[in-house]
Amino acid sequence: MVTKQQAILQFSRSPLKHPHSKFLLQALGESRQLLNRLTFVRNRDFLPHTMLISELGSPRVGFELELGARQREEVSIVNGQLVRHTRRECVRRIHEPLDAIEVLHEVSGQLYVVFSFCGPIPSWYERVAEPHPVMPTHPPEREILERVLAEILRDQVDLAVLAIFTREAIDRALDERDISAFRKHAAVYREVMQRRLWEP
Repeated sequence: MVTKQQAILQFSRSPLKHPHSKFLLQALGESRQLLNRLTFVRNRDFLPHTMLISELGSPRVGFELELGARQREEVSIVNGQLVRHTRRECVRRIHEPLDAIEVLHEVSGQLYVVFSFCGPIPSWYERVAEPHPVMPTHPPEREILERVLAEILRDQVDLAVLAIFTREAIDRALDERDISAFRKHAAVYREVMQRRLWEP
């Protein structure tokens, strides 16, 4: 079994994209406290405290420590099509490994670490990386989840559009003092607002 310390040592022997990453890896490998809080993963989606260290040649940034990260999926309509965007925000983001060493000792909780390789993921990293604690690991489960989310999003967008048109119809009925039209549209509007998943 590959231990966390062995994985850090193995990766530190690679040419790294950020030259100071070796010092950070050495500090991680020597600190029992930090080692106990590290979890190696393949990606850091939806995880709060993450650190990315890249091998030379990797397409990702050389080094990034994100603390207090929040990631959410957003949907917008572009040319009549639903388009999903991922928005990731964090309380603190550090790109200098030497600055991160001191900060890591101040942070409590689990730290999820991703080593980014220039080529295929080596078998030693596959053995030490744990399943993602939030995202489904099996592709069929993820596909089902994404399909269900897409259906929910389409339904919510339809409700939002219906709410806009119904609100306009209510305003028109009020302007024309048409009580029966107002009651009809107000009932629809109440139904739409009860089915929404968003805050108005």
